[in-house]
Amino acid sequence: MLPYIDIHTHQHIVENELFQVLNTIIGKEEVPNSICSVGIHPWYFDNNLDEQYALLRVAIQQPNVIAIGECGLDKICNTPWDRQIQVFEQQIQLANTSQKPLIIHCVRAYEEVIYVLMEQKVQVPVLFHGVNKKLPLIQSLIKLGYYISFGAFILDGQHDEAIKTIDLTKIFLETDNKSTNIIDIYSYFCRVRNISIEQLKQQLVQNMSNVFNYKIVPQ
Repeated sequence: MLPYIDIHTHQHIVENELFQVLNTIIGKEEVPNSICSVGIHPWYFDNNLDEQYALLRVAIQQPNVIAIGECGLDKICNTPWDRQIQVFEQQIQLANTSQKPLIIHCVRAYEEVIYVLMEQKVQVPVLFHGVNKKLPLIQSLIKLGYYISFGAFILDGQHDEAIKTIDLTKIFLETDNKSTNIIDIYSYFCRVRNISIEQLKQQLVQNMSNVFNYKIVPQ
């Protein structure tokens, strides 16, 4: 049996049919032993950024750490913009050297995030998590070769057109910090797309292998 993949979550749940990638904020949370991503979130910069970055460099060497993030740019938080750019650039460089994918946090800064990714010549897969935007932006991100993760917000029916047309090889699903069950997100996506749960599971397991170089073995 293939699991339901929750590609980005802040809540660790132990269930046989669930595969989670637990988001971990370096300097704020301990790195778990379970499969996770680790990054410096633009909301949570330490006073000593050099030390925080050093912790990140050590953490990504753990085999259970399969991605760097969430990291990125946020125009509505209080963190100084120049510091956000600096730390984001450092994490892109670290992703390039470690060859681990990036999970992106982006708030009102898509143009700037894309510019920095290109300027830093990102060499790894890039996943924009929680993309709650209109179809043209989603299409533009995919056209640039990036990946998209949808969350509980799709349940409001405002993203049905994206669900119907998006390239399934470019997507993941997530719960983020919501209490919504990932199964409900899968079920809604499948109803709108008119595909089976099993077909979606198979595709996301393949995406997991392609993007994160992580092979999930059916139970």
